[in-house]
Amino acid sequence: MDKQFDASYIDEELQKIGTRVKKPLNIYLIGGCAMSFRKLKETTRDVDMVLRNKEDLQILSDALLMAQYYSPFQIKVEHEKLEPMKVYENKDEFHLDLFIEKIVGKLYLSESMISRAELHKIYGKLSVYLLSKEDIFLFKGLASEGRKRDLPDMERLYPRMDWKIIENELEGQKLSAELKGLLKRRLEEFSKVYRLDVPLLKKIK
Repeated sequence: MDKQFDASYIDEELQKIGTRVKKPLNIYLIGGCAMSFRKLKETTRDVDMVLRNKEDLQILSDALLMAQYYSPFQIKVEHEKLEPMKVYENKDEFHLDLFIEKIVGKLYLSESMISRAELHKIYGKLSVYLLSKEDIFLFKGLASEGRKRDLPDMERLYPRMDWKIIENELEGQKLSAELKGLLKRRLEEFSKVYRLDVPLLKKIK
């Protein structure tokens, strides 16, 4: 079973990384880590970080190497499917997936997502933002179909969800028919498993 890490551990690691960042840098957290910081989840297996460009990726990569992170020789199939630009781990097997603009090869870090993001904390020159509940829900809905662990996360995000935000984001993302089909299947599965109404399904259909 993969190790789990709580918000306190992640906060300490971000502090270590932040003290080694040489230039001002914004990163955007999406997935379980962002949920942990929002107190929607106690622990997470890994951290999904989204950056805006290659220069930001280089700045963060340099800091990670100085903080004793390394790129694992063998990447787990699950992480490989997410199509990260870079993958890092530390001695505790704390795992980071780094994306540039495009998340899981499907969603773009749009200006509307950035405008909704909430500043979590500043660690030295590193500013850490949490993407909105709605954007995390969309990310979970578009992750690979085999990832059953995303469904319980989607249930935690579900209360007081603003479906209009997700609908507008989807229109702006201009997903392919294939990706819309994937999202539709995931939402149908989620709705069936938890017996919850997903208004977005009517729009996708």
